[in-house]
Amino acid sequence: MYLWQQVEANFKKGDFSVTIRNLEKLLSAENITQFKGLIGVEFTNPPEAILQKINNFISFCNSSFEIQAVYLEMNGFSINPECWFFDFFGYTQYSNDQEDLDWLSDWQSSYWPSVTLTGLEAVQADFEWYHDNKIYNDDNFSTAYEISEFLVLSKYVELISRAIRSDPLIKSIPVLATAHDYDAIGRFEP
Repeated sequence: MYLWQQVEANFKKGDFSVTIRNLEKLLSAENITQFKGLIGVEFTNPPEAILQKINNFISFCNSSFEIQAVYLEMNGFSINPECWFFDFFGYTQYSNDQEDLDWLSDWQSSYWPSVTLTGLEAVQADFEWYHDNKIYNDDNFSTAYEISEFLVLSKYVELISRAIRSDPLIKSIPVLATAHDYDAIGRFEP
């Protein structure tokens, strides 16, 4: 099974911490030094502060339409290492079909400020080094890079999971989280 398939399967089961442990173990076995700063660390944004921003977004949307789902998308972090953040999208409908993601491209909410993700700046520098120096041409780094991408994604989704578990949502609706151009999605359904 390919790595992305393992990550997707674990995400569908909500096993984000298991995914992180497995990926960290794989990364620690790699014979490189870059990206190892991901092992044993997490985003430092307080989960309660993230939840407050989600609840504020839900209230904002509910003043214009009856929000039925929230989608939180991290930017294309691997090729945009200078700043890692996530955006908010609100929907009048929700599809629990895990194979159908097309509906996510048709949101009803208006602009809401992004949240900057903190705590992994040293790893952001590794991604910048990788792309600026065209290390993607060196096959010795391809596995570590792939593991690192999924590890960042998993740590982001785990942050959202901790936020959702920190206190109730202002409205009991599904919240989804992933990064731009990834199909592995964390789903947090009431």
